[in-house]
Amino acid sequence: MTRRLGPAELAALRAAAEASPRRRAHLELHAGGADDALQRFLVGMLPGSYVRAHRHVQAHKLELTACLAGAFELLLFDDRGALLERQGLAVDGNGLCLVQIPPNTWHSLIVREGFAVLLEVKLGPYEAASDKDFAPWAPVEGSAEADHCLRWLHGAVAGQRYLA
Repeated sequence: MTRRLGPAELAALRAAAEASPRRRAHLELHAGGADDALQRFLVGMLPGSYVRAHRHVQAHKLELTACLAGAFELLLFDDRGALLERQGLAVDGNGLCLVQIPPNTWHSLIVREGFAVLLEVKLGPYEAASDKDFAPWAPVEGSAEADHCLRWLHGAVAGQRYLA
């Protein structure tokens, strides 16, 4: 079945992100739910959304991320939480538009401008208990420390580690 997404669906995604305390929302594109062999979804994010640093430890959990609107930065970390690099993702020619994140790679995202939309693709099935391994040095989402960490993520330079 062909599935088409246009302005109405993106407006609904934005409204859901605006209504969410997380400042982001997901739109599942695969029909098989958690059991689908290929997980595909849009993530709509607004500035101020905190994505706790995490990795996907299963060897088949390579993550493909493409920027469809706005601008993100992908942040990559070493095992101790030191920032290795920042990669801009944008559709305006000021960054990559697509990045492939290998399994076991600590990463987070921040929104750089406006309402940003990314397409995320990875192999399934989705298993909530083992999908993400959260970085022990990254504050829990929704905590007071998460706001502090988000500010740090926006200004951190390679080699720096987050210290609460």
